[in-house]
Amino acid sequence: MSEAHLVLIFVLATMTVVMMAWLTLFSVVSAKSRIIREQRKALAAEQRLRRAQETFTDNAHHELKTPLQIISGNLHLLRLLEPGPEEEKVLARAESATQRLEGLVHDLLEFTALRQGSLEIHPDFLDLGAHLKVLISGYEATTRAKGLALHVDLAPPSVPVLCDWPRLRRALAALLDNAIRFTREGSVQVQVKTRREGGRSHLRIDITDTGQGLPEVWSHLLEPFEQELGHPQHVPSGLGIGLPLAAGLLRSMGGRMGLQPLAMGTQAWLEIALEEGEEATA
Repeated sequence: MSEAHLVLIFVLATMTVVMMAWLTLFSVVSAKSRIIREQRKALAAEQRLRRAQETFTDNAHHELKTPLQIISGNLHLLRLLEPGPEEEKVLARAESATQRLEGLVHDLLEFTALRQGSLEIHPDFLDLGAHLKVLISGYEATTRAKGLALHVDLAPPSVPVLCDWPRLRRALAALLDNAIRFTREGSVQVQVKTRREGGRSHLRIDITDTGQGLPEVWSHLLEPFEQELGHPQHVPSGLGIGLPLAAGLLRSMGGRMGLQPLAMGTQAWLEIALEEGEEATA
């Protein structure tokens, strides 16, 4: 074989290798471009869904608020007419349903304000321990009716603290509601711990239940419109903003909350540092 033939073979082999390299590079770039396009489509779809959810909350709040005010006012007028025993039962059910709807509308209002960054916090100095006792004692009848034990270990701040109690109560109630709803037997334990440092009371509240635990998608439960769809005891209810709203309210007050799956049950927790007032004097 002549030298010219060898050179030609070498050139052809080199060109083949280069072409294969370019084809491989083109395939990789094409695949990456396709992935990027798909990611952009998914992001655009998620943004459209977010906008639709935001529009829904805004519209639902405005559409429900006025009719509910009218219904509530009429129920109050009926109450003034001194209804009989049978009418009293019907009226009580109507009032209970109306109060639940009013609570949902209020949650929508708070959620919308949080999303828009317009939520105003109104803290006041108060005896947090007394407020916590009243809130938790309100769950005794519910747990007793379900055959659950309610264990309470309170070590609240020993001095008045600056707190927006309605918002903190809303967050704590969301965690208590979930714990009791998804526990069929056993107990729910509430532990309140306080550490004083630098003129502030660092509050930690743990709510531990012996329920069926968290579903596989539990990490999404603090996102808006997510419900416990994978939970073995789940019954669809509400708007799916209870836990996200609670988390947002705590963040607005400089606190935080979370969920922790256990071997048996779930532990929910919240933490917040509250400014202390002066020591009470005798």
